[in-house]
Amino acid sequence: MKTKTPEISVIIPVHNSQQHLRECLASLQSQSFRDFEVLIVVNASTDDSLKIAESFSEKDDRFIIVNHNHGTAGEARNVGLDKARGNYIAFVDSDDTVLEKYLEKLHTAIKQNDADIAVCGFCVYFRKSDKVVQRHNVKDRIYQRDAAIKELLRDKKMRFYLWNKLWKRSLFTDNDIKIPDMYYEDAVACSWLYCHAEKVVMTDYCGYSYVRASSKLYTEIEMNGTRINDYINTIPMIRGYLEEKGIYRLVKTPFTRHICHVFFASPILIGQAKDNLERGWLKNSLSAMGKVMKACSSPTEKLEELTKEKAVR
Repeated sequence: MKTKTPEISVIIPVHNSQQHLRECLASLQSQSFRDFEVLIVVNASTDDSLKIAESFSEKDDRFIIVNHNHGTAGEARNVGLDKARGNYIAFVDSDDTVLEKYLEKLHTAIKQNDADIAVCGFCVYFRKSDKVVQRHNVKDRIYQRDAAIKELLRDKKMRFYLWNKLWKRSLFTDNDIKIPDMYYEDAVACSWLYCHAEKVVMTDYCGYSYVRASSKLYTEIEMNGTRINDYINTIPMIRGYLEEKGIYRLVKTPFTRHICHVFFASPILIGQAKDNLERGWLKNSLSAMGKVMKACSSPTEKLEELTKEKAVR
């Protein structure tokens, strides 16, 4: 029975990930920082993901299997959060890998600066060509809360990812924050969590490898109406929380970047999903862009109701 509390809990949602899971777990097993646990949330997998996870947990008691039978990656992460014992939380996707000093560098940064969140750089690795074709480097820097939220909402340096960051677990527990059970949950959850972070530190270590099959990023995702509706819903969900915390007016300008991105990207995504939708491209596009505008102008009390409307179908 485990008695010692690990410093870091790493949470990995796993759904039919047999092709890449072994490499992901091996990269964590070889970390220079040793005081961690890995919660492998096996989420309704029908392939050999569970067997691969068991091959690690049988030899290394830091690797813990949590069986979960339904839901999205967001819900699986929440299951992991409920089981986590560490003082800090790291999220890793099951098809990604991390460099040897990933946890060490993030932990050093967050502890030395008494920060709530530590952020590192990442690279995009394409398996088909076996090449790193994009590298998102960051510079060592400390942000106080308001500046950190503004930088996150610009989605340029900070980026809307739960991975490539180390989080104080108290950000979740003290503020009753759960990751939304939806697509694009990272953007919403990160925005909520940053509202409670007094200090965010960035380290120039590029330690996370975001793995893709080929250079055609968006063709790997089967676009559908649910995905697009969830993408649009990030706007009222983020805005509503910022309003609730009295921050929205302060960060409205940088948040406009995300709003514009959703507004102009929606017709493109609808075009990719046209074969899966009931209505035509034009009607869906106009409806989607109309909802984006409503999410910007509606009274705060109407935002939650707005998330229930399906702009795309």
